[in-house]
Amino acid sequence: MKKITLLFLFGQFVIFILSFLSKEGMSLLAYINSSFYVGGLLLFVGGIIYIFRTGSFDFFNSSMRKVFSFKQRNEDLESLRSPSEVFSKSPRVLFLTGIPIFIMMLIAMAFYYS
Repeated sequence: MKKITLLFLFGQFVIFILSFLSKEGMSLLAYINSSFYVGGLLLFVGGIIYIFRTGSFDFFNSSMRKVFSFKQRNEDLESLRSPSEVFSKSPRVLFLTGIPIFIMMLIAMAFYYS
């Protein structure tokens, strides 16, 4: 929990820096836009890791290896690791950091449009 809190605070720091460096200056709209980019990036990377880690990409990967390889290299294909074995990191931290950033963005949007 401490790691997720630190990552969330670091994400908020990055959002404020990006808001400050944007064309709009330090405004609520700049905060909303920056938090969308940071939260979206975290959730996107977490989703990609989740897809690779669950093994749903393994069949596609092995099929593409068989299609684009030569006949004499089939034994080499068997020794290659599948993508689900390569991605051992859990996407939980990225999701638990990205979702609160998106919630903060939605709260900021509620203030902006009211």
